[in-house]
Order: sequence, then C-alpha cells, then structure tokens
Amino acid sequence: MYPGQLVVTGFPGTYIPGDEVPPGPEIIDETLIDPARPAVRVLDVSFPEDPPTGQQIDAPTHFSVPVSQTGLVFGTALDDLKYPNIYVTATSAFGLHIVLPDADGDGRPERLMNGAPDATFMEGQWGTADPAGGPGSVWKINGRTGEVSLFANIALDGFANTGAGLGNIVFYSRRGMFYVSDRDTGMIHRLDRNGNDLGTFDHGVAGRTAAGMGAQAFDPSNRLDIQDGAFDVNDSSTWALPDPRRRVWGLAVHGDRLYYAVAAGPQIWSVGINTDGSFADDPRWELDVPPAPQPFEISDIVFDPQGRMILAQRGTETGGYDYKTFAAEGEARVLRFVLEDPDDPATPSRWVEEPDEYAIGFRGELRNANGGVTINYDYTRDNYLNTGACGGYLWSTGEQLRNPEEPAMQDVLLPGGALEINGLQGNALPLVRPLNVPPFGAYFADFDGEAGEPDTFGHMGDVEAFRVCEGPFRPPVDYGGDPVPRDRACLTIERRWSCEVGPDGRYYRLYVRNRSSLALDTVQTTTPTPGFSVVPRRQPLGDGNLSVEVDGPLGNWFEMDVCLYRGADAAAGGVFPCCKATIVDVYPEVLCEGPDGGILTDEELEALWLGE
Repeated sequence: MYPGQLVVTGFPGTYIPGDEVPPGPEIIDETLIDPARPAVRVLDVSFPEDPPTGQQIDAPTHFSVPVSQTGLVFGTALDDLKYPNIYVTATSAFGLHIVLPDADGDGRPERLMNGAPDATFMEGQWGTADPAGGPGSVWKINGRTGEVSLFANIALDGFANTGAGLGNIVFYSRRGMFYVSDRDTGMIHRLDRNGNDLGTFDHGVAGRTAAGMGAQAFDPSNRLDIQDGAFDVNDSSTWALPDPRRRVWGLAVHGDRLYYAVAAGPQIWSVGINTDGSFADDPRWELDVPPAPQPFEISDIVFDPQGRMILAQRGTETGGYDYKTFAAEGEARVLRFVLEDPDDPATPSRWVEEPDEYAIGFRGELRNANGGVTINYDYTRDNYLNTGACGGYLWSTGEQLRNPEEPAMQDVLLPGGALEINGLQGNALPLVRPLNVPPFGAYFADFDGEAGEPDTFGHMGDVEAFRVCEGPFRPPVDYGGDPVPRDRACLTIERRWSCEVGPDGRYYRLYVRNRSSLALDTVQTTTPTPGFSVVPRRQPLGDGNLSVEVDGPLGNWFEMDVCLYRGADAAAGGVFPCCKATIVDVYPEVLCEGPDGGILTDEELEALWLGE
C-alpha cells in the first residue's frame, strides 16, 4: 500500500453457478455469494483530477481479496509497519445466509429462509483461508505478500462465536494492541501483535455498574442455532445478538482511552488503557447520541486532529435474503461531537449535546451512511493527495450516494458519473451542515467500479486510510519574497530507533528531507517533554541522514520538535523562520533485544520494522 490509499470492505456480489435455472424456481433461490469477488479492496484516491463538484472520481482497485479467503467482513484496521498489514473482522452485517446440500441435482445447494436440520452457512459467509475460520475470525492480510491468514478466533471462556460475528477492530500503536468488539457476547477483546487474546472488557457489567446501573451479564444460553426453525434469515432479532445494553460495535482510541459504542441509546462510553495495554478500572459514559427515527447503532468512530469525535451510524440489519437490502435505508448519519470549552459542570457530559452533522449522499434527507468513516490526507490545489496535511479529508461509506429520487437532480448529477454508487464519499473535514448541503463539495467513489442497481442498500462496510503522520508540516513564518508553498510539505521526516546505545541514552536515526525551494541547511531538535533531553541541539542538514541521542524515562511518550532553517538567519540574531514538524514517540523499555537476549544490529532492526 501507499500512504493515502483506502482499505474498504463491502458485500462482494452474487452469481448463479452451474446450469441455467429451469423455468419454475425463483432466480433468487438459486443465487449465491460469488466466492471469486472481493470483500476487501484497497482503493487509490490519490488524484481526483478536478476540484470536488459532487462528481464520481476514478478510484482504481490497487489490491483486493476474494470473499472466499476472508468471508464477509466489516471492520478494518492497519498496523504500524512500513508496509502495513490489514486486519478485517467476520460479520453478519451483510446477512446470515444458509443452505442445504444440493437436492435437485442442479449443482447448487438449496437456499433456506428459515433454519432447518442439516442447514449450514453458505460458502462465502465465513473465510476459508484457514479451515478454522468462522464467525469469530479476525483475518490478517500480509502487507508485503497479500497472503491471508487467520490472526485470531474470538471466543469467551470456551464459548465460540455462533454467527453474530464481530463488530469493529482498532490498533493502538502506542501499546502494540488490537481491540475487537464481539457482536455475539458483547465483550471487547484485547489482542497482541501475534493475535493472542490477553483479556476482555465487559461493558454490560463493568461499564454499567460503574455508572450505577444494573448489570447486564453475558447470557450463555443465547446461542444461535441455524438448524432451529426459529432462525429467520430476514429477522435479525432471531440471530442471538446480545441485549442492546451490552452490545458494542464501533471502537476508537484517543488519549489513552478506548471509546466504544453501545447499542442501547445508542451511547458512547470510554475506558482507560493501562501502560501494558490492559483495560483500566475507570469506564465512563461519554454521551447519548440524539435520537433518530430508528435506534441505528454506531459502527465506527474516529477523532480528527482537533480532538472532535466523529461517529458513523449503520441501519438496523435486515437480513437481505434477496441480497438487496442488508441495512435499513435512508436515516444513518455521520455526526461530529465537540468538547465543551470549558467543560460546563452543569451538563452531564463533557461533549456539546447537539452534534454537527455531515450531509452524506444526495438521496432523501442526505443521510445515506453505511457505517464506516476515516480521516485521510487533504488535497493540493492541483488535486493531488497532500501527504503534508494529515487530517484534511473525511471519507464515509454509503449507499446510493449519487442517486436522488428527484428526476431534476438526477439530470444535474448524470454528467458527473454514475448515480447508483455504493461506495465512498470524501469531503473536507470542516464541511458540516449547513455547508455542503447537498454535498456538491464532495468526491464519490464506487466500491467495485461497476454499474450498480438502484434498489440496493447497506452493501458497504468500513473504511480505513493508510496515513503516516509525522506532524504539522507548515512553516510558521514565510520567507520574504520566496514563501514556502503552503499546499505541500516543506519537509518530510522518517525516523527509526537505532540499536546503538549511547552513554546517556538511545540513538534515534532521522532522515530529514528539505521539500521547499529554499536553501535550508540547519536542523534543530528539541523536546518540550519534561524529563527528556535531545542532543545535539543543532547540526547541519548535510545529506539529511542525521543521528540524535534521546534520554528520558523508559516506556514514556515524548515529543521532539524538528526545525529546518537557514543558519545565516539564526546567526543574524532575533526571531528567524523555520519549517517545523513534531514527532511523537515512545521511549522503548527494551531496545533491540533479540530472541537470544543479545542486541540486534541496525540491519536486523530495519528488517523487523519492515515486517520481514
């Protein structure tokens, strides 16, 4: 993957295998999930060519994974390797499809609407890249090879996921931990980088009792049985989902806290994360989501650079035996909450009660979200991704995004591309209502690039941007007569810990590149973090391959400011302009210790960082 590309999940599509369907049977009864079509795609939105005018943009598929490998998946996460691995979670968001063995000799299994003896899940429902795959699977897609492997099977004290599937997944680089919500038990699981389950958080008990509410414990008798006639493909109330008071979905990490969405309300809660990545004993209610026509769940959460919390809703599961509608349509929103400033002690929440809202799609009330949201780089004036502006664009998954019901509006939109787009909307972060209503200030990208159907809803899942954020690459002062262009990075930095241990600290390799058109020749490195020091303070830029020695408390986070400037300006005295970036990192407790207890070489550390 390249920075700025988007990992997107969605329903792959269907086919009719074998011989043609003879007269008589309903076509839909012979239609199956197409195992060859992708459930995961990496889309390239790096060059939309023109400013946003509500048009469809070319978003070619950079890479894809067939549904036969992962099964139907919703949640997405990326780790922090240079070539990041992709992680996706098994889901029931696109229905639970069941079949019986072929009984009429047409080479196709017999689809079922209700549970029955000998019923099994349809091929493509769960992944087969590993025979152990199922509804509790987290799948890992190798960032260098594309190989799919089973990362983890989520279970609770021997209770395997029976079919409700998982919710979302988030990776917390600072602690090297993954957090996964389980739609079967209501638990949140903590996994290490190897997929080992290190413990759970139970909102139904720990969260609710901390707030003085009655505990809603896991019910081990609430198990899905697709061989029971009570199971109904089109009725999610028969899928053994947990009680809404303990059912969780969307996740995000911000400020050493894990934020999670609870179906009842819906509500947003948070719990602290300890230094070892475990759950703290401090669950906290954050806010109630304002009511909607239906209590749509929050399936994804993201924080923008200003600390505002953005939530994506998804319509209630509808089953979709006909593969048309997997989620209730037309009212799922993307909302933005802002912290009170200062916090008003008279209000129960730290967040402003009434959220901002983004207009998503042109249909109906402009609430056509499908439950995925991410923040990506901004664009330059020439409409290229600006990797120096790390938090400029919001991308949301949605349905029928350019397909308004009014013929006059359809005529306006038709010159800009297809109408039946199930895919992505991208818009600048500040464009909340009443701005961008309707969303002509947005780009739209289709999931599979093929002509859609006008009556399909809930076909999209989650979206995750691959971003490498080194800090705000913006010069605080322009050089007179020859300003640093503000639509691109004026410097770029790569950094890596070195296995060389200095007399007073550990070495940090910096690779600084001057991206301005100016003769900047000196680098200054400082840290505002108490207890930390960085030396040398100043050194010539040279070829950009620098080394600094950092000292401070082991395992603690610190900031390091990097300033690139002209030495002659500094020598002249007074305030001088610089091109500045801020690095945030953790001081390693153990530096470069290999399996045998010895110190790794820089080359071995490099290979480890690259995932080799």
